[in-house]
Amino acid sequence: MKISDLKKGQKVTIRCKHKTLLVDMEARVAGVRSEVVLLELIRHDGQIVDFSSPHVHIITIYEDGEDMPKAWTNCRIQRRTVDGRQFHALAAPKASVKVNRRKVSRIIIDKQGKLKISNVPNGVDITIHDLSVNGIGFQCPRKIEEQDVRHLYIQFLDEDREDEEEIKVEARVVWKKELPEGAFFYGCRIVNAGENLGYYIAEKMRGDRDTGF
Repeated sequence: MKISDLKKGQKVTIRCKHKTLLVDMEARVAGVRSEVVLLELIRHDGQIVDFSSPHVHIITIYEDGEDMPKAWTNCRIQRRTVDGRQFHALAAPKASVKVNRRKVSRIIIDKQGKLKISNVPNGVDITIHDLSVNGIGFQCPRKIEEQDVRHLYIQFLDEDREDEEEIKVEARVVWKKELPEGAFFYGCRIVNAGENLGYYIAEKMRGDRDTGF
């Protein structure tokens, strides 16, 4: 996928890296002119962002919810005036690559959980396949329509604790895949979670090392 394949109205994440500093900013596509993507002016902390520094590494990430996210590296962004309006003009030297945004350790748990979405009062039973501090993958018997929900609310029990402590996370779908049996697999980014999620993952990883897995 070329960056010029992006369509007006689609959203992308502009990731800026400088030494140890990393900032993600959301941007909306305003149009495409001659292989250059015009973005609505990007603001951070209320100020229009200046991307002119040669020391800033820019990555553009696009998530369509249908597949793994796509990323363009070594991007360049400049201010440009088109038809009397100002935009941030985005260019990328290469086609996109599929990326897995969960670069941290994950655990395979294959346990039952409950998915709560706005149009299903009692929630949906799901099977959570894998989990990390910033992502979760699960199988669900139904298709989740984007217009039905902004965020997903997922909960499951830590059965190793005496009181079977409940763990809750809030997530957003990054990609989905339909399975042969009619169910769906969802890869999600965790946007909010209780403190006990980190403890749960750490204990599970420690247990895997102790048992040799």
